[in-house]
Amino acid sequence: MPELPEVETIRRQLDQELKGYSFVGVKTDWNKSFRPSFEKVRAAIIGQKIKKIGRQAKLLIFSLSDDSSLLFHLKLTGQLLIRNPSDPLDNYTRSVFSLKLQPPQGETFLDTDRPGSKELRFADARKFGFVKLVKDKKEMEGLLEGYGPEPLKDLTLKKFLAILKDSSRPVKIVLLDQTKISGIGNIYANDALWLAKVSPRMASNKITKELSKKLYDSILIVLKRGLKYGGASDQWYVQTHGEKGKYQEHFLVYGRTGDPCDHCGLEIRRIEVGGRGTFFCSSCQK
Repeated sequence: MPELPEVETIRRQLDQELKGYSFVGVKTDWNKSFRPSFEKVRAAIIGQKIKKIGRQAKLLIFSLSDDSSLLFHLKLTGQLLIRNPSDPLDNYTRSVFSLKLQPPQGETFLDTDRPGSKELRFADARKFGFVKLVKDKKEMEGLLEGYGPEPLKDLTLKKFLAILKDSSRPVKIVLLDQTKISGIGNIYANDALWLAKVSPRMASNKITKELSKKLYDSILIVLKRGLKYGGASDQWYVQTHGEKGKYQEHFLVYGRTGDPCDHCGLEIRRIEVGGRGTFFCSSCQK
């Protein structure tokens, strides 16, 4: 599943290219991905201009000109692709949103100017992703209440220490709990724990204050590295024009079973914590 660096990379690209465009059409072959329904979403967004594209945790938020919002969650295999209408259809395309950029009143775009028509394609092999209409700011606030503070935004060290002390569950499970901390997924949790030399199985409230501070810093480091390399394309994730990210070329421990640990040389092991594949060094992360 795309994590904070992947979704933020997509958000930046979408905002740069699609802000100011209006929805002029939408078609789908998978109505079940639309909430509350395809018909209601289509009726609500046609004619609406995209004011900006934001993000909360792994949600992409299209803010529209009537103060409603359109949310996308990519889940396991979702992709949001910017295409020209004449481009061949992408594999696993489920929905196509037609977009048009209207010129300022009294002006006309030339063919050599910024293209006036684009498509936003939602491709999803496993069909777990969804598109949700949020009618106003009050509904949006209620929806986002369930998300915890986010690294690189409002997760302060003080909040982080309190979150760890409040749970006896394994620390890796706490890091992945979106109600506690939003945006961190399996890849970056593994790498951050290794970088901080914290065992993924350690009870969260047993971690010392010193180690907790180190883990906090490590989370910020690996997420910034993920952003620097445009996310990790070890599975389905691609950027908005189909390019792969490059963080998978710089994994610290994730997916590296049998490789030597860069700290001590012992082989990296794979176990399961909370049902998720977990990669760690049994010598460094005791």
